Parts: sequence; structure tokens; C-alpha cells
Amino acid sequence: MRLSEERVAVVARLICNNLLDEELIDLEIDEDGFIHLVENLIIKDMLVEGEIDEEATAFLLKNNPKLEEGSTAWEVELERKKEELSIVRGYVSY
Repeated sequence: MRLSEERVAVVARLICNNLLDEELIDLEIDEDGFIHLVENLIIKDMLVEGEIDEEATAFLLKNNPKLEEGSTAWEVELERKKEELSIVRGYVSY
């Protein structure tokens, strides 16, 4: 994962506090439970993104062995494959 669990917890708390401060949500559960749900969503999202990245990298290594890993051509093809895999999974990356 790109973020540690501690950073995910901080980001989740900031998101939740902002939503609550701006009165954009009304909680039917306790605040800690809400924060925990947001943490889990962030972690799940990052895991899916990681799986897509690994799958795209494996695909390129297998099907385009002449591409030099880290080159501009590699990065272009990697992003193209990641986008393709994201669409298949219904995942929207930002």
C-alpha cells in the first residue's frame, strides 16, 4: 500500500471531521464507527489499485519483454494497461 495504516487513520479522521464540521452528513452510528468504515474503504480502494498495478506490470513483463522497465514507453504502456484493467473491474482511479 502507498500509505501506512497510521496515515490512513489520519486521512480517514480528517475526512470524517470535515464532513461532520460542514454538516454534510448526519450520523446514525457513533463517530468512531464511522471513522473505522472510512478507513476500511480507503484501505480496500488502495488494495484494488495495488492489484491492478501488479496485474498490469505482470502483463507487460510477459507480453512486452523488449520494453525497458521504467522507460517512457514502459510507463505509457503500463498506464494504458492499468486503465484497461480498471475499466474491466469498474474501478475509477483518480
